[in-house]
Amino acid sequence: MAELFDQAVFLKFLAALLAIFNPLYGIPIFLGMTDGYTAPERKRVALIVTATVVAVALIAVLIGEEILAVFGIDIPSFRIAGGLIILGVGMSMLNASDRPKGDQQAVQDGAKKSNIAVVPLAIPLTIGPGTIATTIVFAHSLPDGAEIVTLGSAVLIACAIVGLGLLFADPISRVLGPTMINVVTRVMAIILVAVAVEMVLTGTFNAIDAHYPGLSGKS
Repeated sequence: MAELFDQAVFLKFLAALLAIFNPLYGIPIFLGMTDGYTAPERKRVALIVTATVVAVALIAVLIGEEILAVFGIDIPSFRIAGGLIILGVGMSMLNASDRPKGDQQAVQDGAKKSNIAVVPLAIPLTIGPGTIATTIVFAHSLPDGAEIVTLGSAVLIACAIVGLGLLFADPISRVLGPTMINVVTRVMAIILVAVAVEMVLTGTFNAIDAHYPGLSGKS
């Protein structure tokens, strides 16, 4: 089992997923977009969002690299691109005084839609390019069997936390209040920025080794 489960990668990936998902950050958006829904309707939306996020994340774990190969994109380049995307997400979370304007617009538009669970609540508000990029990069660092067990476990745990946050969004929002939610968002943003910097630096060095091996002394 030790060969299939890498605890260090699991913990690092789980922390990155929770930072990107940031369940507390999504609670005000979820409540705004489901304003006027009955309790059963809101519960159904929360379950659909969670199931969609699980499906997309597991697809990225299982065949993300193969999809990149079809388009001729190598992992170092994707790592750099993913790091830049995550850096943008983290900086926007750090600089936001409240919900971003784009999220506020999504709330207004989403209230008019009959089915908002998959789009935009699940994709892209909960799982977007940054999450997918992070998942594929971590999957590349593990053997085939280990990526399923290690990353799949982290995906299920992170998505379960997201689902619980949505199911209990109303009481959580009342108990914590906007100030505490903003504090948690800033902490998650710092984690995201750190993950992004590491991805960009690692991708850059890997790209140099792959395309200019002479610079690193490799033949």
